[in-house]
Amino acid sequence: MAVTAPKKLDAHALRADFPIFEQRFHGKPLAYLDSAASSQKPRQMLEAMTHFYETSYANVHRGVYELAERATEALEHARERCRAFVNAPVASEIVFVRNATEAINLVAYSWGLSNLGPGDVVLVTELEHHANFVPWQFIARKTGAGFRMLPVNVDGTLRLEELDELAGDANVKVVATGYVSNVLGGSNDVPRIAAWARSTSVTPRRPRRTSASTCRRSVPTSSRSAVTRCLGRAASASCGARRSSCSRWIRSSPAGT
Repeated sequence: MAVTAPKKLDAHALRADFPIFEQRFHGKPLAYLDSAASSQKPRQMLEAMTHFYETSYANVHRGVYELAERATEALEHARERCRAFVNAPVASEIVFVRNATEAINLVAYSWGLSNLGPGDVVLVTELEHHANFVPWQFIARKTGAGFRMLPVNVDGTLRLEELDELAGDANVKVVATGYVSNVLGGSNDVPRIAAWARSTSVTPRRPRRTSASTCRRSVPTSSRSAVTRCLGRAASASCGARRSSCSRWIRSSPAGT
């Protein structure tokens, strides 16, 4: 099989797509480093949003008039493009959310409440943002599962050599970690962590930060099926006491309408 070398990233061409970077502050070009909190929007996206608001704005999945049909078609087209981008089996696995925090809470409250219990362990790292720490801490406490943290070295790197010792003989169900620390900026060895997680048959969770207005990939590939299964259970009577909490996510999600 032929292997094609990846194209070199043209940062200047990408920067030119963002109108906000045409400004200068204090005589210097804008350098914006807060994308995880509020990402800037490219010209193509701004134009698409303006076109939608000017020509096709309407509720989706709840109208049969032409504007509603246009809006619904545009939404589902975006869902299909996201499905192809992340190589998901079916478009119904793509659930649009506002940000990574909402996505992690969705996985924690749906998959976590249904699959964690006494004797299980959720493993996070000391480098995690609260968005990937507090939900798992709360769900572990609510379900009776254990909650353990992988420590860091003095240089800010994870002490991966302690994974086996930290897990011990516990039934590790979730490993939650980010690629880059939002505080220290260091990159974690996610391939090694994922390989360890697979070798112990746990379910790795990788949060991804994206713009609230762009294509949603916040729900990790490894967790999409679990979320889909839980949404299916929550829509049926078999979910029992958990149905009321999960159904709120379904009603607010285009995938559940």
